[in-house]
Amino acid sequence: MIVRVYNMGGITEPLELSLEKGVNVYKAPNSYGKTSLSKSMLSLLTSSLKPEDLLNAFADSGYVEIEMNGKTYYRRIKRIKDRFTEDSKLIINDDRALLLSYFSPENKLLNQILAGEENVEWFISATSKIAEIRARKDELDSKLEQLKKEMENLDKKYEEAIDLQTKIRQLDSEISKLETEKENSKVLNKATITITTTRNNKLYDLQERIESRKRDLKDVQLRLDKIEQEIKQKESMVSSEIRESYEAQLSQINQELQSKASLRNNLDIEIKLLEKVLDQIKESEKQQLSTCYVCGSHVEPSTWRVRVDVISSELNEKKNNYTSIKNEIAELDQKKAEIEKRLKDLDQMENDIRKLKMVREELQDKIANISGQISDLERQKREMEERFNRSSAEVVMPIESKDPILERIEELKKKKENYEYELMSIGIPNSILEKLDEKKKEIEGLQEEVESLQKEYIRRLTAARDEFVRASNYLLRQLDFNIEAKIDEKYRLVVMRKGAELDLKKLSSSERTTLALILIVTAMKSYFKTPFFLVDESFMTFDQKRFGILTNYLSGITEYIIITKSDERAEITKETTVPQVSS
Repeated sequence: MIVRVYNMGGITEPLELSLEKGVNVYKAPNSYGKTSLSKSMLSLLTSSLKPEDLLNAFADSGYVEIEMNGKTYYRRIKRIKDRFTEDSKLIINDDRALLLSYFSPENKLLNQILAGEENVEWFISATSKIAEIRARKDELDSKLEQLKKEMENLDKKYEEAIDLQTKIRQLDSEISKLETEKENSKVLNKATITITTTRNNKLYDLQERIESRKRDLKDVQLRLDKIEQEIKQKESMVSSEIRESYEAQLSQINQELQSKASLRNNLDIEIKLLEKVLDQIKESEKQQLSTCYVCGSHVEPSTWRVRVDVISSELNEKKNNYTSIKNEIAELDQKKAEIEKRLKDLDQMENDIRKLKMVREELQDKIANISGQISDLERQKREMEERFNRSSAEVVMPIESKDPILERIEELKKKKENYEYELMSIGIPNSILEKLDEKKKEIEGLQEEVESLQKEYIRRLTAARDEFVRASNYLLRQLDFNIEAKIDEKYRLVVMRKGAELDLKKLSSSERTTLALILIVTAMKSYFKTPFFLVDESFMTFDQKRFGILTNYLSGITEYIIITKSDERAEITKETTVPQVSS
């Protein structure tokens, strides 16, 4: 792999490095651009590192290029006044690279573990992209529930259609019997009575059906108006401006948290160094040494007390600053939680609006259907009145009592017409059965997909946790740390020594750093393939032996490991590693 960087961060001269597969150590003096090199390489794995975060503040153009496996990847940035333009070809574009490809004081997980925070559910969720699977599963569950309701409605319609067909056949049989009886009747004016009765009954029936459907239309319209009002009320409470404001506040808080965490870690390192120096000076004072333990020069024993006071004063000041920053971080975390809750409330409100709109569409469809039925019935009534008016002169109503058989036939026919109309609205049973079969197949397909997503959801939840237990206990033994670690059911990082649970804050920085590194490596093995892994050794407090073991372990996770390290002169070396048994 060949890396070229120019005008990115603190690198103001063209830099070209040739890296071999395995562990590469890049040594350079402080302020030589080691962090800028790491961020430049990391920017080829995620576009979340913006041009303004990468380009040197005083440069108008810059670039980072990597040649690897016969291909060239790059980000070439230009500044034109206050605007940035970029030509890029990334190796991958995945925000998880910030967590899983760069191990440095800026790593969010490392900051959390060093601060003694045990909950790592957010880390597993972010690196496994489990939220996407959960959202897809929720979407399919909602669709599956809707299909089941549709299938229940079809089942109900099928039963109603069968029942209507049975009733129609029964009416046909009864009407046939009555008509036979009517033909045998000697009543001369029965035909005229039947015609007149049929006309009146049909007109009355049509008018009744029209009025009934109008009442139904009014009820549905009232429900629609109520839904429309509720949608407008909820939409007035949800706007893109409100969401953008909350997201902007959240982004600002995250930036402040990252800055405060970095400052807190630096103070922690400085405090430990001052405590070590103070202990050594106190020991020198106690022994009344006349020689400096650092440079060997002559020192008046009386000056040790002065140095103790100076160092103690500086140490107290650092500790006060450390406490102040911790309090500021706690306040920012509280603000962040409040804003995240407000965003979640907005999501719920938007979900309610979507559901209301679905109900609105159903009501609108129902209104259109009822209006069409009313128009059809009114048309039938007009046509019937016109036919009756044309033939009225030919029909003479006899002055005699009504024929009960004819009345019964017309009553039965009226019922039959009603049943036939209902059957036409519902659909014939064979057609409904075909729709039922289609819905059944669709439901079975969705159920299979939901089960597959559920299995993948559980696999992703448990994969990193199980891998962590295997890897952590192996590596902790290799490093001679007398502790064991696991991730419990609540996704807390639990550390034990001889069966007793320990507070993370009471572990050494080396132990906490190791646990963070193991978490990142196990997440990589379970969910993420990175072409290279960057390590900033400046914040690590490992002795040479333990650092060598960690270096050897890292060599098995990806083709290229790049470790930046402070030294008096700039050079890049290839680390020799011993083959490791997989943990």
